[in-house]
Amino acid sequence: MGNKKIAQQAKEFLYELNNARHEYSFSSADSWIFSEATAKEKEKLESAYYPVLYTRCDPEGLSELAGFFISAVADGAENSKKGTSVVSKDRVFLVAHCLTKLK
Repeated sequence: MGNKKIAQQAKEFLYELNNARHEYSFSSADSWIFSEATAKEKEKLESAYYPVLYTRCDPEGLSELAGFFISAVADGAENSKKGTSVVSKDRVFLVAHCLTKLK
């Protein structure tokens, strides 16, 4: 993936997160947790939290996407955090969820 494509994907995902923040009435105490996840891990998060937003990326570009994205979010939202991640060819999703928004 090229840098421009990753940057565009990060920008679109950030837009979705900002819309969800307003749509689901996040308070100033609510924050997104970001994780690089496999399909199974994504499903587990979706069954426990709502909303869960994600974007799919090839394994080679995922850490670069996460880097672009996390830096973009850090500029505008000090309450956002990055979850732990382990590099794996099965990890193809950048997933965002809020710990206080349980199903």
